[in-house]
Amino acid sequence: MNSPLSAGRRPAFDLIRGHVLASTFAALDMTGSLTRLAEQGLTVEEAGANRFLGEGVFRYLSQRGVLRTDGDRYHLTELGRSLYEDRGYLVWLAGGYSEPLRRFGDLLTGAATYREDVLRDGKWVAVGSALLGKQDVQPEVVKLLGGLEFDRVADIGCGNAHFLITLHDQLGAKGLGIDISPEAVAEARREVEAAGKSGVIDVIEADGSDIASIPGLEDVQLAITFFFLHEVYEKGFDALVDYLRALAGRLPAGAHVLAAEVTAAPSSTATDDVFGPEFALVHAVMGQYLLDEEGWARAFTEAGLTVKRLVRPAMPDGLLILAQKAA
Repeated sequence: MNSPLSAGRRPAFDLIRGHVLASTFAALDMTGSLTRLAEQGLTVEEAGANRFLGEGVFRYLSQRGVLRTDGDRYHLTELGRSLYEDRGYLVWLAGGYSEPLRRFGDLLTGAATYREDVLRDGKWVAVGSALLGKQDVQPEVVKLLGGLEFDRVADIGCGNAHFLITLHDQLGAKGLGIDISPEAVAEARREVEAAGKSGVIDVIEADGSDIASIPGLEDVQLAITFFFLHEVYEKGFDALVDYLRALAGRLPAGAHVLAAEVTAAPSSTATDDVFGPEFALVHAVMGQYLLDEEGWARAFTEAGLTVKRLVRPAMPDGLLILAQKAA
């Protein structure tokens, strides 16, 4: 018997189901309804003011095996909870990149250009990245950092600052968050204030790709960049090396740099990689490229940093690079 997500021998319908499920699941999370579904269930009335649409989406998700009913209250099924655990990827894609993907044809033909005519949604890229990072990246990161000594951290491309909040909670480190997106900075400042950490975590709006514009790097013992360096690599490998060299030049002796990235698929042939090719295509829309593991390690080494660890976290095709400046 086919699963609720399988369309049998007509794979186009698998894509339709996947697209609609990803979009609706992300939207429910972006409105706060998905967490309430996961925690205590929801009635149609509690989902939103549009009862007709609420009935439609809950009926659809039930038909697809994602929700179950208990009286008039809906709850996530086992499949629904599995999707809920990975909702960060859906919010990242459907919330952050829906417009660039919708305008893919215009970008391909040159009728539109990224940045001038089309932009991703920085807020939902940040929120989705934080969600997926918390599940699939942070556990390995905390292990890596557990043996290091630091009391101040700079997070370049900090998104909603959730990781800085986590580092203060678990390791007591003060933080500086840097992001170029006004939406992400506003979200980060709200999260920092809500966590009661305004006195220990600062968030500034700045271009993280311009090392000279970032204040206070001389006072941090750890600089982290999560899914940011590929944006620097957009300008070429030499530009990436120059950036890392400049970053190292601002840090004190013995400081560490920790980066998380997604590695490129090994070739243009068919691959079983579950996320890397899609991640690469989404970033190609923005004119950005990915490196493989060897390429990332070489960039850090050529910048004068010593690569201490290369770790594959739970995130599909993800890579953690821990490097250190000479003492």
